[in-house]
Amino acid sequence: MTYAIRLFFFLFVLPLSIRANEPIRPTVPQSLLRQSSSQQLSLRQSPLRGYFLTDSVEIGRPFQYALTYRHAPIIDVLFPDTAHHFAPYRVQKVTVFATQTTGIGFDAISRDSAVYTLVSFETDSIQLLRVPIRIINEVDCTAQWTLTDTVFLRSKLPVTRLDSLRSVLPKLATDTTLVTLQQQFNYWALALGFLSIALAAFLLYGLFGRTIRRQWRLYQLKRRHLAFLNEYNRLTRTINSYTAAEIANQAVILWKSYLERLDKQPYTSLTTPELAVQMNDERVANALREADLIIYGGTYSPESLPALRLLGELATNAYHNSRASLQTKIDPTTEPPSIS
Repeated sequence: MTYAIRLFFFLFVLPLSIRANEPIRPTVPQSLLRQSSSQQLSLRQSPLRGYFLTDSVEIGRPFQYALTYRHAPIIDVLFPDTAHHFAPYRVQKVTVFATQTTGIGFDAISRDSAVYTLVSFETDSIQLLRVPIRIINEVDCTAQWTLTDTVFLRSKLPVTRLDSLRSVLPKLATDTTLVTLQQQFNYWALALGFLSIALAAFLLYGLFGRTIRRQWRLYQLKRRHLAFLNEYNRLTRTINSYTAAEIANQAVILWKSYLERLDKQPYTSLTTPELAVQMNDERVANALREADLIIYGGTYSPESLPALRLLGELATNAYHNSRASLQTKIDPTTEPPSIS
């Protein structure tokens, strides 16, 4: 009897006392249970989606393809690259969006998404695409594929109708004859080019106009002096007793004309005494008197050629003085001073 009472105590009374001492568990609201169940249901139904953002495309024109994947926050996902998995389409650009996580704890769901900009050169009227993603595991990666999405080709080529029921699509030619196009002149580009050149020249002239004018005057001065020396030396080299009068006359006229242009003085209309007074140089007076003896007296002496060469040296000195004066001027438009 005592043994039976002890067995009854251990089987029925002791479990009831232990259960009475357990803490009371809080009840979960029904709204949270419904929200968690709906999120898990949507995650199980379509966690991976890939779809075109347009229903029709044109050859060579970009279009977009969206890829989204919903998963648990602890899962790492690899989206497809931009070359291999999108064939025969060409990928121009990929826009990746940051991961968005909703929910807390075991009910949290993360969402990864990306938009691919594609270009198609296929001529099929219906074009398909199906791409994979890879879920990183501890050992390897598991591939999951999207459902196949469809896009239609929108062609601008006319359709040839054989009758009211059938139509024939045009076929692309594998080889064709090139057509020569008529060239068109771009007048706007020409006008813009001339306007740009004129504006650049105006700016350069405004900044360096005075320097350019000075350098141009120096260049003209040097060119005229070299031309004078070539002609004057040619005359003095060919002078002799038979042609002394004629050549001396040409040399003196050339010398006066050059100095007149260099100094802006009327030297060609002045006589020898007037020139001697104007230049105030005894060497010039002696050389001109010797030249007058050759021209008007017909006498050719050993002093004749040195006198003509002296006139050439005086012209060279006048050139150097005029050049130095021009280089030191602030305003190059003014005339150089008299060589006298």
